[in-house]
Formats: sequence, C-alpha cells, structure tokens
Amino acid sequence: MSHEELRDSSLLPIVTALLGVALVVQALVFVLNAYQSLACPVQLDYGEGAILQLALRVAHRQELYPPFGTGYPYLVASYDPLYYVLCALGVRVTGPSFLFGRLVSLTSALAVAGCAGLIVWHKTRHRFASLLTAGQILAMPHFLVWSALMRVDMLALGLAMSGYYLYLRQRRAAAISLFSLAALTRRTAVAAMLASVWRKAREGGPKAALRLLAAQLFLIAVLIATAMWWTRGGMYRQLSVHTASSLDMAWTWHQLGVLMHYLYWLWPVGFVVTAAGAAWCASRREHRDLLVFFALTCLVLLTGGRIGAGVNYLLEPLAVGAVMAGVLWGDLAPKASRARPLLMLLGGAIALQMVWLDLHMEGAISRIRPSAMGAAHVVERLRSAPGPVLCEDTGLIELAGKETPLQPFEFTQLARRRIIDPEPVYREVRSGRFSLIVLRFNPYDITTHRPGEDWEEARRPDGVISNLLQSYRLVEQAGAFFIFTPARTGSEREDG
Repeated sequence: MSHEELRDSSLLPIVTALLGVALVVQALVFVLNAYQSLACPVQLDYGEGAILQLALRVAHRQELYPPFGTGYPYLVASYDPLYYVLCALGVRVTGPSFLFGRLVSLTSALAVAGCAGLIVWHKTRHRFASLLTAGQILAMPHFLVWSALMRVDMLALGLAMSGYYLYLRQRRAAAISLFSLAALTRRTAVAAMLASVWRKAREGGPKAALRLLAAQLFLIAVLIATAMWWTRGGMYRQLSVHTASSLDMAWTWHQLGVLMHYLYWLWPVGFVVTAAGAAWCASRREHRDLLVFFALTCLVLLTGGRIGAGVNYLLEPLAVGAVMAGVLWGDLAPKASRARPLLMLLGGAIALQMVWLDLHMEGAISRIRPSAMGAAHVVERLRSAPGPVLCEDTGLIELAGKETPLQPFEFTQLARRRIIDPEPVYREVRSGRFSLIVLRFNPYDITTHRPGEDWEEARRPDGVISNLLQSYRLVEQAGAFFIFTPARTGSEREDG
C-alpha cells in the first residue's frame, strides 16, 4: 500500500466518525425542536391558522369549501381535502388545537427521512450512506421548521417518498395508492409519481409505462370524484379559481429568488452535495431515475414564484438532493482510495454546515418561530373582546372561541380577482363594527404605501387597512402583533 493510499484510508474513517457525531447532535436538535413546537399552544405560521379553521369546520359538519359571494365567513381551502379531514378527526378529540396536525406533520417528516435512507440502502447497500441521507434531511433547517407545523406539505411529501420507495421494492399497488393520496393532499405532489412512470418506461417500455400511468390516473380520478361528491361540488368551485396558495396566479422571478435566498443563506452545502449527487446519478444508468425525480421537483419549485409561496416549495428538491448525495457516498465509499478525497470533501462540508447551523440556531431554526411572540396575550384579548373581531392570524381567533370572519390573504386575492365584493367588509371596518383588529405590522410605520395598493406585498387588503387608519387607533403592541380598537372621537383617530 502506498503512502497516499494509507493516508486516505486513515483519514476517511476519521471524517466519517466526525460526520456521524454531527448527525447525532443534529438528530437531538431535531427532537428538541419538535418537542418545543408540539408544546407551543399557539400558531407558529400563518398557514396553521387557516388549516385549523377549516379542520374545525369539518369537525363541526360544516362545508370545507363554502361557496363564494355569500358573505361571512370569507374562506378558502387552498388544498385538497385529505389533510383537512385528518386534522378534523384530531380536533374532535383535542378541541381547537394545533397538536394533532403537528403530530401528523412530524410523523410524515420522519417517514420522509426514513424512506430517503431506505432508497439509498436499496440502491447501494451501504449502511452509513443511508444514515447520512436520513440525518441530512432531519438536520436541514427547512425540515426542522416545517416538520412540526400544521401544514399539508410534510404529509404530501411523506406519502410521495414512501410511495417511491415501495415502487422501487416492486410493490406497485401500494405505491400507486400512496402517490394518489399525496396528490389528494397537495396537487403539486406529482414528481415521485411521474418519476416512477419514467422508470417503468425504461424498464418495460412505453406500453408498460402507459398502463402504469393509466392505473395511477384512474385511482386519482376515483378519489377526486369521491371528494367532489362529499363536498357537493364545493372542491371544484374553489380549486378551479386558484392554485395552491395563490389565487391571482401572479408569478415573479423576485418571489422565486426569495425562496432560493433562503436555501443559500440557511443550507448552502445543499447546492454542493446536490450537484455532486446529480452528476453521479447522471453518469449511472441504474440511478438516473433519481435525477429525473429531482428535475421534476425543480419544475414544481418553479411554481413557487406565485404570491404566497414559501420555503415549503424547497422541501422536495432538498430531500431528493440528499438521496442523490447518499447514493454517491454509498457507491464511492467501498471503492479505491482515489474516490476518498471527494468523500472527505463532501463529508467535511456537511459537518461544517451542521456546526454553522448550531452556532446560528436562532437565525436558522427560528425563521418562523418569532411570529408566536405575543400570541398568547392576543388570544386572551380576542376572547374578552365583545362582538366580532379581525385578526391577521386566523388561528388565534379559533383558539379564542370566536368565529373567523375572513382570512386576510385569501380575502385579498378574492377581492383582487373580483370573485367577491369586498365593499361590505370595508364599510364595517369604517363603521368600527369590529371591536378588535390585530395585525402583524404597523401601517403607521409604512411610508412607501401608495393609495389603492394592497399592503404587505399584496397579502393584505387596502380597503381594510385604509379604513382602519381612519376609524381605529393603535392601543397596544404585543410581541409581533399590533392591536387596534375603534377610535371614539375624531380627535382620538388623529392622535392614533
């Protein structure tokens, strides 16, 4: 054995051991973060409130997809029904609470990591590469945050990744079922299904792939027809006028750039390991299906240029990128020493990224978490307020035991597309009908707003805010929230 081979063979186990320690630490961080999220009684993200509100409607045997144009409440169910129904089953036991929905998301995140590791094991039979893949996913700050939010994304991704692993294991019926359920959770969760069709075409030819696709589409059609019957057409009425979380279909490179900035700032090593894994999978016929899977997730990511798109659009490409990197590690680790410098470089980069993450925990994990500051106090204020109230975080109204009159973001988009007439709501704000209005921003501090434009990047209706400035006064700031009450006199409005 040459001196170079001896040096490589002695250093790689050391790098692997250090990387293993870092993965264990990050797993503990994941557990701690999950515990803190589950224990938090108030919402941690705007989308959680909308999910809870609609889950409570289902639990109370009300319409999940109410018709537009019938007045209060102005609601939009932005997703297909599966996650809402699951959460409704939970809140029937727990009452108004985010706990059950977060548990579903946490279980799904563990399924994503576990199935990603199993895919690497299936392809490489390398134990550490499998553990590295699962550990990387749990360590990513995007998964740390979204794994314990009451949002549909983790369930959809968990079903899709589980389906793809089962497909690789030749359990086609189970895979098709899970792909269909993923699509019934989030309509954009189709990358894994299409990647399996591509793999079938490569293995069995176009006719076999068409048969698989036909079976898949048939099952999805049956599930959609069942949902249409259960909602009495309400699902079609709502989902036909908007896609995912955006109703006006606005698409900008700026919005997409914001999403990529989150990735660059929080997990830059993801670019390196994904690029290396993609290059390796492209050069190996047996792994090319993963490259197709990743390319399809990137196409879905392009839909993240819409208003309302968030970091959740990064979850699937990040997970598949980790799988490709795991396959690279699993294939190269047993080979000659000339491959080991690359593995040491990748392993060192991943370990350093995790150390950086721990040193910047507040900025990395808590991108969404500070939004809960002051929420408990707001719930008490809403509970004690007489009559109807408005709150930017609709879930806080539900926790206070009151009815939510509208979802601010969804109401804004409905008004912009003239699907509803917002003027009655604007008049009631102007008249001071709502005893309390709670916002996440102080409109008095925003000097760049032009009359007629919606506020906060088209997420808040101008008619509500402009009339609030005329008829309400700021009485308190609680953490991230600004609390307004009706002004009693004209002079008080001017002072506000």
